[in-house]
Amino acid sequence: MLLLDTSQYPVGEREEMIREGLAELAGVQVQPNAGDGPIKMRLRAWDMGDGCNLVDTESSGYRFLRPPSDFSADSPVVGFAMIPAGTCRFSQHDRHEIVPSGGLFIVDMTDAYDYQFSQVCDGANLIVPLEVLDIPLRDVRKAAQRLPRSPLYGLASRHLCTLLRHTKEFDAPHPSAQQAALHMLRALVKSFDD
Repeated sequence: MLLLDTSQYPVGEREEMIREGLAELAGVQVQPNAGDGPIKMRLRAWDMGDGCNLVDTESSGYRFLRPPSDFSADSPVVGFAMIPAGTCRFSQHDRHEIVPSGGLFIVDMTDAYDYQFSQVCDGANLIVPLEVLDIPLRDVRKAAQRLPRSPLYGLASRHLCTLLRHTKEFDAPHPSAQQAALHMLRALVKSFDD
């Protein structure tokens, strides 16, 4: 489902429309990166079942902030975010990462975070309720701190990239996509068990 496409609006109205739209839609503050070209963003989402959503963002570069006062941790939600093209700077708790093209990172979506896309960037995020992931939040946070060191990191990143590519191509997820992705992501998080 197409949530936002700035190409449908005059250039002068795009920045405000993005700020208001994403604040209302996702509860985040949005700041465009300074750049030479026109502001653009295309945001699509697909329902993967059981409260899971795959979100795809193509943009001219933005910074997304979720301040501490803007969240409620009653029902934790975890994002497995990937950067198919471009780079991203990400911060949450005491983690500060630069995520390269093809990289993957984990976001506690119900806690404060800050991430900034490069000038030309694609981002994908498989958003999963913690109860569906069925792994304690402390284990997810531990895995997030050491994610690139997992032996499953490359495989998980390629799996999510393939999931995104096929979902975009058919504009719908494969019926077994959610379960396959959850098996992969559970294995990724559990690969750090002591």
